[in-house]
Amino acid sequence: MLLRFDFKFRDFCLLVVLGSLFFAMPPAFALVVKNDNSKLSKSTGVPLYEWKDESLSEPKDIVVGVHGFAQDAAAFSSIAQRLAARGYLVVTPDLRGHGRWPESDSTMEENLQASCTDVARILSLLHKQYKKANIYCLGESTGSGVVMSAVAKQSEGVRGVILCATGSQPAFHNPAVMGSSFIKGMATFVTQVPIKNYLQHYLSDDARVAQEMIDDPLAKKSQSALQLIGTMTFIRDMPLRAARLPASLPVLILQGSADQIVNPESAEPVFEAVRSHDKQFVPIEGSGHILVGTSYIKPNVLATIESWLAKHGGSNSISVGTIGVPQ
Repeated sequence: MLLRFDFKFRDFCLLVVLGSLFFAMPPAFALVVKNDNSKLSKSTGVPLYEWKDESLSEPKDIVVGVHGFAQDAAAFSSIAQRLAARGYLVVTPDLRGHGRWPESDSTMEENLQASCTDVARILSLLHKQYKKANIYCLGESTGSGVVMSAVAKQSEGVRGVILCATGSQPAFHNPAVMGSSFIKGMATFVTQVPIKNYLQHYLSDDARVAQEMIDDPLAKKSQSALQLIGTMTFIRDMPLRAARLPASLPVLILQGSADQIVNPESAEPVFEAVRSHDKQFVPIEGSGHILVGTSYIKPNVLATIESWLAKHGGSNSISVGTIGVPQ
């Protein structure tokens, strides 16, 4: 009788242990949903997307991602889905003058400065709603400048900043490559000139990245010389914006070594201007301008961002088997 009781007791203990492991495991599947009509969008008046795992009641971590010039908030769809499947709430607003914003008479500089205020307000509202959540900001190209200015205004709850393609000097190319119509249009300063050829030549080392942007119905397909000058003026001040970031915030900078939109070397003064002791500069060898605003993100870019987030308190559990994102 004693031996029989001992066997049953061990069996019971084994079941308890296995049950504990089962319920402690992350779910095998995460349903990531994209919301383009959230309360945050309505309260701020900013067109934005939110990605989150519907099985989670409240996020522990939040990423606010800001796209680059001529793109729109949906450019971050790939990395947003991936991070949301790990438990992050991901918020990506459209910069003014881009995406779903209506046409206006504002200049590019005015739109970008207003976008800095938009993102600062988004950060403030997210912190008020999710006081215990860690907020991380991810900006690419022009969006990295917007992120730096926004965080300088509103850093409560922000635990780190990731900047991609944050060079402060535009790369100049022979305009003859673009053809005579491009040159004539730019010479008027106000004529909207198609930029398809420019994107195909210089946007990325991966032709699929440029084609994806060309095919995006919300991406800008033309620019005037005045708009381009406004963007150049904005990015020129990247080092000044970096110097205004709180010294307590960790900062990660990724820069493609083959960037043909900005000079890759011009990202170094931005890095040097960051006052934080916890800062890291990662060159992405052979990569062009777009690193995260695409479906074709390089594995080393993803690995760098995810490991940095995990190191700085972000979620790192992989709870996704399949991802469903209603379009």
